[in-house]
Amino acid sequence: MPNGCKTIGTVKDFTELDGCGMLIELENGQLLNPVKMSISFPLEAEVVVSFDYKILEGRVSSCMREKAMVEITCIVSLGKTPSGEGMCVDTNNPFEVPWMDQAIDRHNPNQVLKFQDGNEWAYLFRGLPSSYLYNCRGKLICETKNNHDKCQDDHLNRLGQGKIIWQGEGVWD
Repeated sequence: MPNGCKTIGTVKDFTELDGCGMLIELENGQLLNPVKMSISFPLEAEVVVSFDYKILEGRVSSCMREKAMVEITCIVSLGKTPSGEGMCVDTNNPFEVPWMDQAIDRHNPNQVLKFQDGNEWAYLFRGLPSSYLYNCRGKLICETKNNHDKCQDDHLNRLGQGKIIWQGEGVWD
């Protein structure tokens, strides 16, 4: 992960709810309330972040939507999430698609694989130690450490082998 941050989440705007502000939604849907930040970082809605945190025990929140109140100890922006309203991309050249080009820059993968996912496509940006699975609209589905984790079990095993559409030079020799 960038700068050693290990958790991926998306900043969500809950400012319209009493006592809430910007919360971070984990890949499993749980919300964290970043009430303390060890680093100066502006939280912006719909930005995907890689971060580390410590749960702050004994804190009470008036928001009541979060699983925990946390201190952010490491955080890096991975870019803004696509609106989700865009067209499903079917490509064999990831550099032609802006969100895929940005994902290559962000994750520095060794390969990009394309999978048929029902009537749509999914793309795996395979790297070491982590790989990232996106839907065809550029939304991050999950991260895997290339072993039997939730991403592998819930998504990649179902999708099958996939087709390599890009491979870095000399990385799998």
